[in-house]
Amino acid sequence: MNYCNTVTMGGNEIDSLIRNRIEFCWVVALRAEAVPIIEAFNMKIFSNDLLYPIYLNQDNGHALIISGVGAIKSGAAATFLKVYLSIQNYAAWINIGIAGYFEDAKGELYQAIKVSYQDTGNTFFPGMRFSRILKSEVLRTVGKPQKDFSEPALYDMEAAGFCEISTSFSCNELTYVFKVVSDGPNHSSNLLTKKSVSNLIENQLPKIFEISDAIEKLVVVEKKRIHIPIEAQEILKTIHFSVTNRNVFINTYRRWKAKFPDKHLAVSEFAMYSPKQIINHMEKQLSSETDSWVIQ
Repeated sequence: MNYCNTVTMGGNEIDSLIRNRIEFCWVVALRAEAVPIIEAFNMKIFSNDLLYPIYLNQDNGHALIISGVGAIKSGAAATFLKVYLSIQNYAAWINIGIAGYFEDAKGELYQAIKVSYQDTGNTFFPGMRFSRILKSEVLRTVGKPQKDFSEPALYDMEAAGFCEISTSFSCNELTYVFKVVSDGPNHSSNLLTKKSVSNLIENQLPKIFEISDAIEKLVVVEKKRIHIPIEAQEILKTIHFSVTNRNVFINTYRRWKAKFPDKHLAVSEFAMYSPKQIINHMEKQLSSETDSWVIQ
């Protein structure tokens, strides 16, 4: 299947325009955790015939995948969503759900700013902090529901797997972990029901909306930062650039275009020149502000 064009399965179709609108990718372990998010952002089922259920709102740019319990499943589901919908690199990735906590704070929403994986010892530091909106805490991802809350932390079973893979899909500042406290020393996880789990997430929707508004602003900035204008794309298509020269060209072009918004790079003028010569030309103009197009 060619993901660069139209994605079709089970009668559902997502074209490149819709894929480019996806700005929020929610990775949620349980359906009970997902339902309030799905309803809050008016997402509809995209397909139940896939490895994981996917929900989507093509108008507001929200997509959600239900991973199942466990770090490996969370990372695999995030990968599936990224590949299946060809998610762009400016999208935000969000893991949200319930977690145990070492203190009696049932119902509180936290941002996990440090995530450690008990199985491997790996540590992650996801997301830009939203300290003015909600509290932050460290989180430990464990292999089974936690009964011993001796260490001061949140405890879940997914976040580390999510962090390990999702940070390669976007910049680390656009990868987030949010957890609602569901159990702890005075509240057993054995008493949780699907309804009570959904209620815990639903009660935090005002803050979740506030967070999503803040994230959306960061997505806009990132989208603008990584956008490659059409004329630069044409140069890259016509002239062979190494990976290093491609990155240097893009960064130099952005600086050059910001300084000379009315100037243009025409492929016909530079087709016979090397990437290094084109980059040197822009650098020379940036330093001298000359209008000369002579390439040395």
